[in-house]
Amino acid sequence: MTIQINYKNNGSIKAASNLILFVDEKYNIGPLKKYISKNEFLYISDLLKDNNLKKDLLFFNVSSKKKIFLISIKKDLKVCEIENLGAKFHNHINYEKKEDYFVNTVP
Repeated sequence: MTIQINYKNNGSIKAASNLILFVDEKYNIGPLKKYISKNEFLYISDLLKDNNLKKDLLFFNVSSKKKIFLISIKKDLKVCEIENLGAKFHNHINYEKKEDYFVNTVP
């Protein structure tokens, strides 16, 4: 099974509050410079030096309103690995929503 990713060039990247970016298995973020600001790029580069790069997903809170998700795509992924990666991402998103709900509803 092959994966096809379509890139859209229309729209403003600057207006996005959260970004999901795909990188190679070594977390090479060089090609992502055009999608994030210089300060965000330097911030993530510094954080990558201290992170476990064997993980499939990394999440960075760039500001109080912006998160950047890095998803590592390895060569020759199997279907079950793609599904597991999607499930990990979904679980993280749901966990974040639940945390926000409890923070906002506590009297």
